[in-house]
Amino acid sequence: MEVRRLALLRELARRSTVTEVARAVSLTPTAVSQQLKLLEREAGVPLLRRVGRRLELTAAGRVLVNASTDLEVSLARLHGQWDAYRGELRGTVRLAVFPTAAQLLLPGTVRQLQAWPDVVLDIVETDVHGDRYPGLVDDVDLVVGHHATELAEPAVGPGPPRATSRRPRTWEGLAVTELVVEPLDVAVSPAHRLSARASVRLDDVRRERWVSVPAGWPFDDALQRWFAGGDGEPVVAHRFTDLRLQEAFVAADLGIALLPRFAADDRDGQRLVLLPTQDLALGRRVAVLSRRDHAERAVTVLVRDALVAEARSLTSARETAPAGP
Repeated sequence: MEVRRLALLRELARRSTVTEVARAVSLTPTAVSQQLKLLEREAGVPLLRRVGRRLELTAAGRVLVNASTDLEVSLARLHGQWDAYRGELRGTVRLAVFPTAAQLLLPGTVRQLQAWPDVVLDIVETDVHGDRYPGLVDDVDLVVGHHATELAEPAVGPGPPRATSRRPRTWEGLAVTELVVEPLDVAVSPAHRLSARASVRLDDVRRERWVSVPAGWPFDDALQRWFAGGDGEPVVAHRFTDLRLQEAFVAADLGIALLPRFAADDRDGQRLVLLPTQDLALGRRVAVLSRRDHAERAVTVLVRDALVAEARSLTSARETAPAGP
């Protein structure tokens, strides 16, 4: 069976319509349909059936897709290693990244990639519900995603934080490279009654008004997890996707928030005071996700390694810094 036709069948399994496959692989829908019909002839059995306007895989089609996935990864690895051997690091890498990670990691990453003028980084800024990041991997090469996690202990001393919660099930089957485990601190204004504390417990903030993200997003998951250890729920007065808008409300003493320690703009305690949580150590795991075949491209490896190096350089100096006054 023709390898390129098998690739079209796998794309159809991911996207469900010939039109979407054609758009993804830069062919016409007619050309895709013709190639899939030829593949069925080669296989000798029906691989597809029409259900309304969509095509579904038959049992034979599913077997063929599953059996050829390792072939897809092996071919990508072959091309990646050969390109690296020949020094042909060129091409475009599409990177989807959420805003706070972009602010933290992208300037240094782009500086690193300037040594490779033939590598183009196409950045797509996106922020989605925590378990939906894997839905982006078919359309980009790399996805920087995050999810809420508990930490092994309050992140107030030396050494990197360690996540204890499992990765989301939706991340299974993907190539995952961890970038950083970032503590989440309670942010208050310098005028707030808690601003002189070194840390806080749930009882200290139970009756506070919160500025948070949309329900179900990683920071909101962490906040709900913290309150689940006691009675009641957090009183969320405002919800914003923009971290800087959350910070502005906290700085104006209009509420308190759970914010990422490394990405928050506290201006050395002059704008915000960041307080570690004592009774339940909270954080977020930030990682690079990709399809296993995309992860084998030489230029993809280059960009992924640059992100890892930048994350390490930025966090190593901050891991020992106190979060509160």
